[in-house]
Amino acid sequence: MAVLGLSFIGMVETLYLSLSRNVGPVPCHITNGCGDVLTSVYSEIGGIPISWLGFVFYITAFGVTVFDIFGGANTFRFLRWPSTVAFTISTMLTGIQAFVIQQYCEYCLTSAALSTIICVLVWTGSQSISESSILTANAENKTNGKKI
Repeated sequence: MAVLGLSFIGMVETLYLSLSRNVGPVPCHITNGCGDVLTSVYSEIGGIPISWLGFVFYITAFGVTVFDIFGGANTFRFLRWPSTVAFTISTMLTGIQAFVIQQYCEYCLTSAALSTIICVLVWTGSQSISESSILTANAENKTNGKKI
């Protein structure tokens, strides 16, 4: 459930950035560098704003987690590589903010934190409590003669 909540927050944030990007300056309340970061040459890959790529990652994480929780399928493992890519890109972009642009965007930093936490949760298998993990653990314990 933690990945579900984190990915929902990430979807909302990246959708906000993607839609606000061309409307005018994005208000920055903490870091005051959002405009510089979001309009830099590093804010796009092949003409596509990175915030849209983040949105695709978060909606994928959200969908896969929903399927894992409610579908009973073991789909959570499919998030390992996408979350690793998101973490790696976030780390590189945070470095670019720090050492190249020398400005920070609070939304970008929040997204980097979200993708890092999601990556850790996915790789450790700690999506929190889901019905599929409870059912799997219950089935394994019953086959070993153990009771929960």
